Amino acid sequence: MKTIAIIFVAALCAAVGETFLSYGMRRIGGIDWREPARWLGWFGTIITSPSIIAGTALLACFFFLYLISLSQADLSFVMPLTAFSYIFAAFMARAFLKEEISWLRWSGIVIIIVGITLIAMGSGNTAPAPSHSAKAENAAASGPQ
Repeated sequence: MKTIAIIFVAALCAAVGETFLSYGMRRIGGIDWREPARWLGWFGTIITSPSIIAGTALLACFFFLYLISLSQADLSFVMPLTAFSYIFAAFMARAFLKEEISWLRWSGIVIIIVGITLIAMGSGNTAPAPSHSAKAENAAASGPQ
């Protein structure tokens, strides 16, 4: 259950982070590839944008929480549960970015929810066994006994 909570928070971080990135990039606008002289200014605007910085920080949080989850459970369990982020992102896009979401997309979200439920109910939330090389590295690190 702890792993599911970590993945849930990680997925929330990913969705909020992506929402910040989308908001920031909509405000900044696209790059004009025909004007190389303006590229540097465009990139400078991106890396100094508070929305882009916040989005990047939240995606970094997602990454580290994802790593923690992988240390506690199987990849075949953790990876599909990160699909929570698609659900959160749809609701945030609708609420904060005022995006229209078609019935077809909502149908897809329902299918994702069903898939997440099936995976969460199934067994497989086992911590991966350390590999042979990891055991050898730990033995080497501890020195002669």
